[in-house]
Amino acid sequence: MLASRLLTALVLVPLVFLAVLKLPEPWFAALAGLVVLGAGWELARLAALASVPARLAVVVVTALLLGGLYPWRQAPWAGYLLFALAAWWVVNLVALLSGKVEPRPIRGAHLPRLAAGVAFLAGAWLALVRLHGLEHGPELVMFFLVLIWLADSAAYFSGRNWGRRKLAPHISPGKTVEGALGALVSAALFSLVLGITGWTSLSLPAAVLLGVVTVAVSIGGDLWESVLKRERGFKDSGRVLPGHGGVLDRIDSQIAAAPFFLAGLWLLGGRA
Repeated sequence: MLASRLLTALVLVPLVFLAVLKLPEPWFAALAGLVVLGAGWELARLAALASVPARLAVVVVTALLLGGLYPWRQAPWAGYLLFALAAWWVVNLVALLSGKVEPRPIRGAHLPRLAAGVAFLAGAWLALVRLHGLEHGPELVMFFLVLIWLADSAAYFSGRNWGRRKLAPHISPGKTVEGALGALVSAALFSLVLGITGWTSLSLPAAVLLGVVTVAVSIGGDLWESVLKRERGFKDSGRVLPGHGGVLDRIDSQIAAAPFFLAGLWLLGGRA
């Protein structure tokens, strides 16, 4: 499991670096859109859409939504929309951790879950595309992605080695408080290094604050997907990425964190 996880990462990480840093913004948006469409296919499965035509319809609707949003990616109203989505993810995290959200087995297609999921995918895509189109945007996107990757890895290894207390046992028994703390520590250290080296225009305290809180919010995305999988009795959203599961499994944290990172960057006076 660990070997396949590392091998997949070794293949994908350099490709993502090249795509983010070298592709022009329209091509980056298209590639990110393909990832979102793959996640949309898996989301349809988690929402109990059994037939291939129904899942394809979800993919088509998602593609049309992304295409409709793209011309407005830098519009003021799009920024306000992302602010609202970022705030929602904060509220969602609190609800998930407090036990107010309980996974319930679903029978038949769950259209409200599906509609919300498509909106979340589109919001994360819009946040990353908007970020990529800014001055120094590709570098900021890499800051964000590496921040989340390191946090996910730190949570995984911290949880395996020191995990004792359950973070949200009603949703995901495997996640621990110690794993979450490991993720937050990695976020603080990574942001601290970037701040000290002058890689970001944020002040040192602002960079650390943004990194830590963004990773905290990303936990909400992870738990949100865990609710969907638990309701359907699935371990993974798919099998396309050896050692990682599906596309949705790989980007669940980014779905919640991307709108918040963009909003936080603007609030703290970064290059947004």
